[in-house]
Amino acid sequence: MRERGGIGFRVFVLAAITCCFTSSSFAYTLLDGNFELKGFVRHITAVRTENPKGGLGGDQFKSGEVELSKSFLQAEGTYIISPTLKVYGRWRGAYDAVFDIKGQEKFSQAVIDDQRLENEIQELYVDIQQGPLFLRLGKQQVVWGESDGLRLADIINPLDFRWHYFLEDWQDIRQGLPMIRAIYAVTPKTDLEFVWAPVSFKPAKFAGAGTYWEFPGAGIGGIPEKKYDTNIRNGSVGGKIKTTLGSGFDVSLYDYYHRFESPTPELLGFSASGPILDFAHPYVNSIGGTFNVFVDPVKTVFRGEAVYNRDEPFTDFTKPDFISKKNTISFMLGADRPTSLPINSESSLLSFQVFQKMVLSEDPTTVMFGDSAAPGKHDTQTMLTGLIMTSYNYLIPSVVVTPSYFVVYDVIGAGWMRPMLNFKYGDSLSVSLAYNKFWGHKDGRGFFDPFSDRSEAYLDVKYSFQ
Repeated sequence: MRERGGIGFRVFVLAAITCCFTSSSFAYTLLDGNFELKGFVRHITAVRTENPKGGLGGDQFKSGEVELSKSFLQAEGTYIISPTLKVYGRWRGAYDAVFDIKGQEKFSQAVIDDQRLENEIQELYVDIQQGPLFLRLGKQQVVWGESDGLRLADIINPLDFRWHYFLEDWQDIRQGLPMIRAIYAVTPKTDLEFVWAPVSFKPAKFAGAGTYWEFPGAGIGGIPEKKYDTNIRNGSVGGKIKTTLGSGFDVSLYDYYHRFESPTPELLGFSASGPILDFAHPYVNSIGGTFNVFVDPVKTVFRGEAVYNRDEPFTDFTKPDFISKKNTISFMLGADRPTSLPINSESSLLSFQVFQKMVLSEDPTTVMFGDSAAPGKHDTQTMLTGLIMTSYNYLIPSVVVTPSYFVVYDVIGAGWMRPMLNFKYGDSLSVSLAYNKFWGHKDGRGFFDPFSDRSEAYLDVKYSFQ
């Protein structure tokens, strides 16, 4: 029965692809142009490029084996009821063939049920505009922040790391939440924003045991993710003020009170078989700000973020519940510049960022930044990112060819790099070839170490109707 369901979904996706390629690439409109439907079909296949080292996760996938073969169909519709009232919805369905390729005996039923198929309304909300007041009511994403690749201010919607960990665009892996969002235009340059998720909390989702991106001990199939009652006490609330100074210096200040989306092991007690563990998501108060400015003399956009987290949870096995709450401060400084490079007579993009996070109170027994080998000794984390991207529209007729290279480097000596080659035909068809290479610290330290043997090469094909 499960295999027939998989075949049915594949036939459905192939039919959708055929329909898209035999129709125009623009969005479909109805009701005198007041209703617009657009979306995409997509397939991504990834192959492991290194044999597992053992103990880090994904060990049943050997070098050269397919570890991801996922097909997507997404549709989003916008209905303009009146100039002041709009309804928007976005649905996504997906099927990962790896659960059939590897054989269902390789995964628990809980993992299969959680990750094999996807059928979810990602967003569904109503927009109301009354003079200077804008309201958005319903399931939605709220995006704060200026950083790429790593998150500081973008903390409102938890992420879904199950199928491709942090390697996807945030907009594709954020989990929509039922929220009330209000923006009041105090002046043409100043907005006040209020966000309230009154009765809901979702943790970050991690891949289950046996899957390629499993995080040891986390998610479905490992220790079950923490469930909280749906009531107002488990909601989140915050606000932001954003203004433009002078002719283009954008700044914002925000305060958001929320449960920490990443899980922290919590000791509940002991039984005859040993300790009873759960995952906890304590409340954290995040206070921060952002800026963004274009400096014309150097033709560069400078941007930054800073956030102070009060009571951020860390693991400490000497504490009664294994949790130590620390105050932390993080910041990002970045620069983006269109640049003429010798490799291309047209414009290229250069982008750089520096991230730093510091734990403000020392504790010799607390595990910080995943460094369980040396608890209490590393209270600072520094990462650097770089991106170079350039486009060619004369190499292949009617096709824009864009090679790019993105790297994240942890100064302890670990990181991730992604060279990519993208081919784009018109406004609809995009094909990408890419390689994700991870490397860890020689002593098994830091954020990237659990993934140091999970490098991959992948092909990503996407056709949009929009």
